[in-house]
Amino acid sequence: MKLFKPLIAFFLCLITVVSCKKNETTDADGSAGISGSFIGRVQFQDNSLSVDRSNRLIRILPDGGSQSFKIEFFTGVPNITGVRFEKFNDTTWISNDTIKLKDVKIRGKLLTINYQLDGQTWHVIDAIRK
Repeated sequence: MKLFKPLIAFFLCLITVVSCKKNETTDADGSAGISGSFIGRVQFQDNSLSVDRSNRLIRILPDGGSQSFKIEFFTGVPNITGVRFEKFNDTTWISNDTIKLKDVKIRGKLLTINYQLDGQTWHVIDAIRK
């Protein structure tokens, strides 16, 4: 019976810690919805390299700050750096580049990329968040 009260107190503390942890956000500026891993078809073209591969890993990571992001492809395709997003609604982020040649969209669990820079072209259509 002496062990019963400390055991109950321990479980109450454990429940409190676990329930409070669910309410914490890891990123206060909303970029947690941007960062993540996606699986999809990657197409890349430049003067010397042409890549078209399905079921490839694509990761979006912060790039030196909360405002800028890097897109990694892991397929021998060069990464895209310095992408900035604007939050359109709760589940949609769109790159805020005014030139339509640099289009990156995250809509819920889908990633779409149509990006051109210095003679290089990246295409990803409907990659799914992992």
